[in-house]
Amino acid sequence: MKKIIYLLSIIILITSTKALAFNKADLNKFLRLNACPGCDLSQAPLSDKDFNRAKLAGANLRGADLHNSSLRLADLSGVDLRGANLSRTIFEAADLYKADMRGANVQGAVFDGAYLSKARLAQGTKPAKPAAAQTVKKTAEKPKAHKAVVKKSAAAAIAKVVKAAPAPVDRKKMLEQALDRRICVECDFSGMDLSDVNFKESFLERCDFEGANLQDANFKYADLKGANFRNANLTDAYLKGADLYNANLAGANLKGADLKNAALDGAYLAGSTLARPAAKDK
Repeated sequence: MKKIIYLLSIIILITSTKALAFNKADLNKFLRLNACPGCDLSQAPLSDKDFNRAKLAGANLRGADLHNSSLRLADLSGVDLRGANLSRTIFEAADLYKADMRGANVQGAVFDGAYLSKARLAQGTKPAKPAAAQTVKKTAEKPKAHKAVVKKSAAAAIAKVVKAAPAPVDRKKMLEQALDRRICVECDFSGMDLSDVNFKESFLERCDFEGANLQDANFKYADLKGANFRNANLTDAYLKGADLYNANLAGANLKGADLKNAALDGAYLAGSTLARPAAKDK
């Protein structure tokens, strides 16, 4: 009888281990592309690596070893990190919306500027800032200059906003940080005149641009997931490669806007005006 119980225990252990083992194809894909939303990376060896700006929304990282790795600006929304080794892992400005980190080792982990709304946190997780209007210093290289930079510096852009329609001090500060540091989560830019402004490669998740003038603004490769562009003027805006997942573009004027390779999954486009843009690059 004891032998039977012992054998059953071994079988259960092996079965549960296999169930949590990562998918090799998924792991190879992630290491190659730095992106694998919804993939099975449970128990994967991912320590001491640079995964900045990784796209892993909804991925299974349960029990994974991410010790001493960097996930700055990564999309980890809805990720399962239960029981994972996150010691000394850097999550600066990462999107951890609804992530599950229960039972994870977070000793020495850095969460400065991370978006942790509705996340299930591991014991010892200490968010450095509130979720709204988070800003952190940009760690990657600054994007190359283009016409928006030449036409309007950060100071000039802010001065124009103040002249056109005086904005509260906190909103002016948010704009300054967004232009300088390339990150501003859930910031309120509604109704502002941001024409020609350079938001290239910026992290602007869930920002409010409702009714804003964004004519000829540069959002190339920007992270705009969940952003609100309702009734905004996006005429001739440059949105090549931008991530507009679940963005609200209802009633927006997109005439001449360049949306080549932009991610529009889940975007709401009812009532928007979209015309084929002329070829351009910035």
